[in-house]
Amino acid sequence: MKIPNLNAIDKKLLAYLYHDSREPTTKIAKQLHISREQVSYRINKFESEGIIKGYIPLINYNRLGYSVINLILLKFNKQSYVKQFKSQIKESKNRVTTVEVLSKYDLGMLLIFQNEKQRNEYLSEMLSSHSPEISEYLIIEPYFSEFYPLKFLGSEFQPKIFHEYKLKEYELDEKEKKILSVLNKNANVKIIEIAKETRLSAELIVYKLKKLKQENILLGTRAYFDMKKTGFFYSIILINFHNFSKKNQEKMRQFAKNSEHVDSLMFVAGKPNCYMQIFHKDVLEIHKILNDLKQTFPNESITTDILPLKNEGEDINPIPFL
Repeated sequence: MKIPNLNAIDKKLLAYLYHDSREPTTKIAKQLHISREQVSYRINKFESEGIIKGYIPLINYNRLGYSVINLILLKFNKQSYVKQFKSQIKESKNRVTTVEVLSKYDLGMLLIFQNEKQRNEYLSEMLSSHSPEISEYLIIEPYFSEFYPLKFLGSEFQPKIFHEYKLKEYELDEKEKKILSVLNKNANVKIIEIAKETRLSAELIVYKLKKLKQENILLGTRAYFDMKKTGFFYSIILINFHNFSKKNQEKMRQFAKNSEHVDSLMFVAGKPNCYMQIFHKDVLEIHKILNDLKQTFPNESITTDILPLKNEGEDINPIPFL
């Protein structure tokens, strides 16, 4: 596959779209010191070449009553089972995204639940009904998650906390549900198109979007990429600290914020007690991240496990319960 030659402006634009894809082209153009026409041309080019696969909303699930987030890693007895399994769980009202894993496990799923009871019933049913196919699994439950911009593309945006345990629940009204349902299909859709599909006024839609942001429900919108076409790869590093104290947690947040390759950081209930999602070009960059991590915690006992991913995710459904 031929990888497009991305220059500095291309990379900064992709980083901008990853941070907030609904920003007006005039504002993006001003930040990048290029014309509005150049911004539109480059975005259209990224979309036509398949570098940008789509646009998704970033949702604070806790505020909508979904306080339990799980990453489920699955190992199958046969590779032929993977495709069949993905097809069967695609329409699940709890599944946000699915990603193929290229090492210890075969598949990862990001799932959301309203409570532990709902989670336990779902996983019990899933694992029992697919027991002949699944040989091994790992359930990871983050209680804190922080999302970072694409620092390696030149982004200078501030991180966003997108998961904190047990926040006060916000009840969406029917108009807000309609608006979010449209954004769930294409988070970059124009206001006029949202109005046509929802039969709501443009003024009300703008007001509702502003309110959802103020209430910390809609954290933003972002592009998601075909990573192979950008020349970068996507991996998870599972990390377990023997002593995961508050001090070490804060040091991990600073490490993730300062590392140009870390996309997000999660603190987990159980073992491993931490994991990072990273973008990288080659194995040397992974080695650097691991070396920097050990140097940051020279007096701690740490174990790591690297899970290369096929892509950033597929069949993404950010708000599956709508």
